[in-house]
Amino acid sequence: MTNLFNLFKLDPNRKYFPKKEDIKKRAIKSYGIILFLAIATSSITWLGFFGFLFFVFGTCGVWIVEYYGDELDEKYGLYNFTNFRGFSLQIFSFMLLGASTTSLSVLMICLCAGVNIIKSILLAIIFALPFLGIGLKFKTFNDSSLEENGEIVYDAGYEPNYYWPILSICCYLGYTQCLYETSPINIIGLLISTTACFIWLIYPNKINKYLPFENRTKKGEAIYLAIALIIFFILLYQFTTIPFTELTGITN
Repeated sequence: MTNLFNLFKLDPNRKYFPKKEDIKKRAIKSYGIILFLAIATSSITWLGFFGFLFFVFGTCGVWIVEYYGDELDEKYGLYNFTNFRGFSLQIFSFMLLGASTTSLSVLMICLCAGVNIIKSILLAIIFALPFLGIGLKFKTFNDSSLEENGEIVYDAGYEPNYYWPILSICCYLGYTQCLYETSPINIIGLLISTTACFIWLIYPNKINKYLPFENRTKKGEAIYLAIALIIFFILLYQFTTIPFTELTGITN
């Protein structure tokens, strides 16, 4: 999966992003194949065009980030050949930012499934929040979290790929639950607790100043993320009356 469309080239001896011409060719080829399949199956089902739009919305942001990789590198320093990776953690932040366009796919799915417009838009925004929360904080989730006095001293740093899944769990469970609760107290409680966890996860550098441990090491990072999950699930349990399994249709 990491080599899908040649996006994730992790060889430190070469540039992370390919040349612009190669990126354009791959994008045109990929979209062309999916569009051809959609047209070929259009007489049987309209789902082909649905799949084409889903693919476009899901990948266009990543293509854009990849296409402007050199410009982003020049301005923000995506490549860091002094560390053990050869590239910066910041690359993953920008890739997550690009992946936020997948929220348009979620919006399309909700509308096709008959969900009302307002709720569909809110669900799409909720889906985008983890991508935007990490992606827009690229100045935090980068190699500066590995360094002290100009030297690489930490073995973890603020890894975007570690923080994003935890942030997704909190946003998807907490904010989505708000749309289905009927009690104002529960809704307010869920909003406050989920937002608090959101802030905890996108501002680890600020909160680190007040912690009795260093959250940039592997152990400290694990503790930091575990605390967020434990507190979140305790609060989620306190302010939830409709089980998640019922929301998803697993149980009645």
